Amino acid sequence: MSTPIPEDVKRFLADHIESAEQLDALVLLHTQPQRAWTAEAVSQAIYSVPQSAARTLASLEAQGLAASDGAPNPAYRYAPGNAENDARVRAVAEAYRAHRVEVVKHLYAARAEPDPVRSFADAFRLRKDG
Repeated sequence: MSTPIPEDVKRFLADHIESAEQLDALVLLHTQPQRAWTAEAVSQAIYSVPQSAARTLASLEAQGLAASDGAPNPAYRYAPGNAENDARVRAVAEAYRAHRVEVVKHLYAARAEPDPVRSFADAFRLRKDG
């Protein structure tokens, strides 16, 4: 059975999205790019807790997908950085609206699958023995 999720969306999810909360927050900011969102407002909109929403928003900012106003209680806006990222986020948002369950399943299935390159690299990591 083939998935309705485009390959570019799958790649974006694998490269940028770690959780359904992060996906929800990104889609929320994308759908209302003119609005500045605090962690409290995002947490209410996506049914999260403010501390978790704050971490999620900070991670989106670190990836160049959102920008904060730098205030002590920052507000964030959608800021994809370039047209290519904007197109990718738009494709993700469309897939999420059309195939929400499949996108979330894919997100978590991809996280559960071991990355063979990372597994190989981890085999050579130096470990500090106590």
